[in-house]
Amino acid sequence: MSNLPKFTKTKELDNKRWFVRALLLSAVLAILCTKVFLTIYVIDMGVGIYSILTSFVLFNILFISYFRYRDPYLKVFDKRIPENDKPLVSIVVPVKNEEADISTCIQSCIDQTYQKKEIIVIDDGSTDRTGDILDSIKDKNKSVNLRIVHLKESGGKKKAIEAASKIAHGEIYAFMDSDCDMAVDATEKAVQIFYSDSQVGALTGHGRVKNRHVGGFWDHFLEKLQDVYADGACRAQKGAESVFSSVSCCAGSLSFYRRAAVQDFIPQWARDRFLGMEFKFATDRRMTAHVLSTRPPKIINKSTNEQYAAVPILSVAGMTKRSTYENSFENKDEESKTKQDVNGYWKVLYSQNIRVNIGVPSTLDSLIKQQVRWRKSFIRSLFAAGGIFWKRPLYVALLYYFQTSMKFIRPYIVATTVVYMPLAGDFITPVVWFAGVLFTGMIYAVDFRLRNPGDRNWLYRPFFTLLSTYIYTWLLIYAAITIKKSGWR
Repeated sequence: MSNLPKFTKTKELDNKRWFVRALLLSAVLAILCTKVFLTIYVIDMGVGIYSILTSFVLFNILFISYFRYRDPYLKVFDKRIPENDKPLVSIVVPVKNEEADISTCIQSCIDQTYQKKEIIVIDDGSTDRTGDILDSIKDKNKSVNLRIVHLKESGGKKKAIEAASKIAHGEIYAFMDSDCDMAVDATEKAVQIFYSDSQVGALTGHGRVKNRHVGGFWDHFLEKLQDVYADGACRAQKGAESVFSSVSCCAGSLSFYRRAAVQDFIPQWARDRFLGMEFKFATDRRMTAHVLSTRPPKIINKSTNEQYAAVPILSVAGMTKRSTYENSFENKDEESKTKQDVNGYWKVLYSQNIRVNIGVPSTLDSLIKQQVRWRKSFIRSLFAAGGIFWKRPLYVALLYYFQTSMKFIRPYIVATTVVYMPLAGDFITPVVWFAGVLFTGMIYAVDFRLRNPGDRNWLYRPFFTLLSTYIYTWLLIYAAITIKKSGWR
């Protein structure tokens, strides 16, 4: 991903595009009012109420992400970290059978502009050429702080990360999937954000799909659908949640964690149990939920008698030592007054400027299997995130519980509009519902177009909305029924 330039624009859109954004919000509001009228006088009451709620949630997400979100990197990009205060970053890449992508992935780690880093790659029992490729990369980069660990048996992504955490020395972790590659300045920008606010416990970036601009319209069609979704999910959903320092899921493609926020939890996460059995899927939501539910450890600044977050790290010998972050706390009193407290819990943020190319399924079969795994992880996370989100700021907590509840109601709504109502002779309600689905897709499509001028992928967003509504909806039920099946196939 070194071909991507550093992204340091301080203004996301020009005035004309901001005006179009205002029109988008006006359109959502107008449709919301129309749905209220249709629900009262024309269409089925249950479907109408659900449709009203979807537009209400859409309006809130867009409004907050448009007018309240500001990239945390843009708040601190012009500040410099003293050389002696720069923390060590441990870039961790768990990998299994990724011979096609692993070279690009590891090279993006090596090419990071941030110099104070170590790269730890855990080969989780690969049976293809991945191990040989990793050894070759190591031989060609002897001057790089790169460590390759080959596990004899595959234990899964979580246990690979646990193995890396036992030998890592960084104050900040960067966890990246092996089919991804990050922009050359991703780590540097992340460190800037962590250094500026000792309460930041986790940070996720902005993902785009690798093959998003390859071939004609129908080439890599599914990948382009996933690209426009990933872009919108990051900028809209995560952007809105980041306003309240409460991003609900730090993506496995690339996320950064403060060591103090996750180190003690990693062994428990790696051996997570659910419904009486080991839950093997790598639940990024579960890790994020832990950070959201815990507070930073405290130290006392003797000169001011104030409490600050300690960031214990390990020396090379494995002994704990004083973090450079602790040494800088006395210089941050002025900044800390302006920071959001989020009830004293760790902050979990999203940065649009931290970029990563992500690998995604290229066939419908592999995409469905991935989505089933993700929904199993979502169900597992409900018992973690669902039990703690009330601790976060009220507005974002209500939004989280609202959206979660609607996901479980949606199968009934889709079945009603697709099957029951047409059989009962009601064709108006299904048509209105279908029009609302397309409208939502077009809103996100225009939003994508505004932020990515010249990118024709906005045309794929309505297609993804149909895929999500009429196919993905049923996968939640299937995932719940097969929750105890741990196989990836």
